[in-house]
Amino acid sequence: MSTRPTTPEDMTLCAFLCSTGYHSASWRSPGADPLANIKPEYFCALARTAERGGLDAVFLADSMAVWSDVAVRPAGAVEPAVLAAAILRATEHIGVIITQSTSYNEPFNVARRLASLDHLGNGRIGWNIVTSATREAADNFGWADIPDHDVRYRRANEFVRVCLALWNSWRPDAIRADPNGVWADPAAIRPIEHDGEFFRVRGPLDVPPSPQRVPLLVQAGSSEQGIALAAGFADLVFTVASTVGAAHAFRQRLRSRASAVDPRRRIRVLPGLIPVVGSTDDDAHERLAALDALVDPAPSVRQLERSVGLPPNTLAVDDPFDLELPVAASISGNQTYYQVIRDMALARCYTVGQVAQLMATSRGHRLLVGSPATVATAMIDWVRRGAADGYVIMPAVLPTDLNRFVEEVVPLVRSAGYGSVGSPEMPLAERFRTGGTPL
Repeated sequence: MSTRPTTPEDMTLCAFLCSTGYHSASWRSPGADPLANIKPEYFCALARTAERGGLDAVFLADSMAVWSDVAVRPAGAVEPAVLAAAILRATEHIGVIITQSTSYNEPFNVARRLASLDHLGNGRIGWNIVTSATREAADNFGWADIPDHDVRYRRANEFVRVCLALWNSWRPDAIRADPNGVWADPAAIRPIEHDGEFFRVRGPLDVPPSPQRVPLLVQAGSSEQGIALAAGFADLVFTVASTVGAAHAFRQRLRSRASAVDPRRRIRVLPGLIPVVGSTDDDAHERLAALDALVDPAPSVRQLERSVGLPPNTLAVDDPFDLELPVAASISGNQTYYQVIRDMALARCYTVGQVAQLMATSRGHRLLVGSPATVATAMIDWVRRGAADGYVIMPAVLPTDLNRFVEEVVPLVRSAGYGSVGSPEMPLAERFRTGGTPL
């Protein structure tokens, strides 16, 4: 195992909880519950496992639409804020990061929802800020098409600023609770009177300040606009990177942008990581091969066509994947995952079937397959080389791979001297935030 450097960065670990696992065929693996996505008690058990392993937070995604590949994997889930409430009551220390879209919500609703959850969890809520980029979600909210990428991010920037203003609309000394008859000072609870491009919000927030006041702010886009949003607001960034060079370059670029906004800020960058752990390296590779064998190639290719905007039945499994795809910045959809696919096309060394399989397995995230020691050593390597501040762990199969990660990999990482940031007794944002609370 690698030794810890003299001035280390601690390793932040979050667990991505999605149905039966991140692998598209996880629901077909032995022992999986194909209805797990609608069972809050299942997610509570996963969160308790992550908490037992000393992980910093669990991460709940949101699609706001039924996935187009519903025929081949579970689709839909309990709304993340509702699920977070159950998890917060079932756990004691672990943070809960929930995805809330800035395209299909209103700032007042999100601000009061997160403040309420933060009260419920005594300072353990985080917000994954997304703009939502699928046509299916747009259709559900009355949009004629996916909003333009730049428009979505302008809206997101204003959305976050309104939420920050609402969370700060009560002064810290507003509540007096004086038994002589004064509950609060009206002058300390002020309207925000926001009138912007997308929103008009009077305020103040109708929820008193929560333990964190401002929850942990997380961002998950890697486009130019996504980086700008993260540089202005984020405490953590969840990103897609499969090579150490790409991860290092992104982290340096993001930190440079954030430092230009506020020299005190040090955003923690967490690439997604899919650990497939076996008793030996060979055993782990056999486990992954068995899981990959459950993927039906035909619907995977159809999903790939949708991802790059091609008509159905354009691609065949054995075709070379040598498409001339436009640059990611020119599309309105999810630019981060589109860029992953475009990079594979530019490499010109894959077949269509291989790309479809890779997307079903990892969707461009880093895939680590091996023994506990192999996985732990590789995780530490990226942190030591300045490519990551930790990881969003995306177990291929739940609960199996989360259990193995907690029981077999985490102890090796900890024994090498890599612990969490701060104390689990601290509010979630205080464990990570530098440069003070965003204003």
